[in-house]
Amino acid sequence: MITRRNFLSLGAAGAASLLLGYKSGRAYSEGPEPKSIHTWLDSGKSQIYNYDVDFRINKFPENPPRSWLYYFSLQVNFTGHGEWSHGGIQWAGSKEFRDSGNKGINWGGGSDWAGYGGIGVTNTPFTWETGRWYRFRTWRLDKQKDGLWRWLFAVMDYGSGREFRYGTVRTKSPWIKNAVVFTETGYGVECTSDQTEVEWRSPVFRHTGGKSVPNRGTATYNGTCTPGYHSTNQGLISGNPLRWFHSTNTLRRVDNYTRLWANG
Repeated sequence: MITRRNFLSLGAAGAASLLLGYKSGRAYSEGPEPKSIHTWLDSGKSQIYNYDVDFRINKFPENPPRSWLYYFSLQVNFTGHGEWSHGGIQWAGSKEFRDSGNKGINWGGGSDWAGYGGIGVTNTPFTWETGRWYRFRTWRLDKQKDGLWRWLFAVMDYGSGREFRYGTVRTKSPWIKNAVVFTETGYGVECTSDQTEVEWRSPVFRHTGGKSVPNRGTATYNGTCTPGYHSTNQGLISGNPLRWFHSTNTLRRVDNYTRLWANG
């Protein structure tokens, strides 16, 4: 069973086949895979009930195989019970995405009491576009009669101004502890595959004391690319307002555990 504890070492790309219920009909390609780029968001605040962040894909392979996986996500980690959930844009071979050009939204998570995917899973077609800004939103809803809290994931399209809501997960925890945004790859994507580059901006969260911005952002990586021109990288574009990037097939200039920003 995959749990939140071993999720970080395995990465979403490795674990997502169970969450998506997706099985590839072909073997993985030979060679190392650029599995993940993470930016951890922290603040020292408590009683957090919401996280928002903007996202844009600047570069994406023109015709990636349908068996490949790309996942650009906001993950929230809750305050107890090993609970977490991630939501975002995917290129994936999930059956739900067959009529939307392999594109969709995944929202789901796990816990130490329900396992991987046990607190809820949603795969919804969504024909996202490169060069277009979106906003990811995770929001706590109501407490149900069984004592579990419901959490919504939504995506707002800045071009149209429309927000699309993509289901809920249920937790025992009433609050979010922290968040992380990530770029994941898998199912044949290699370090030398065509470059993917994305931007993140304007992270905010709400708590019982008001509305705040994460005051710390830490870079981490989880993959098999060796240092060099075909590695993965991330970096700060602007500290005020906050804006940063993730990139595959590039020279890494920002090392693991580097603090991209630290305020307060």
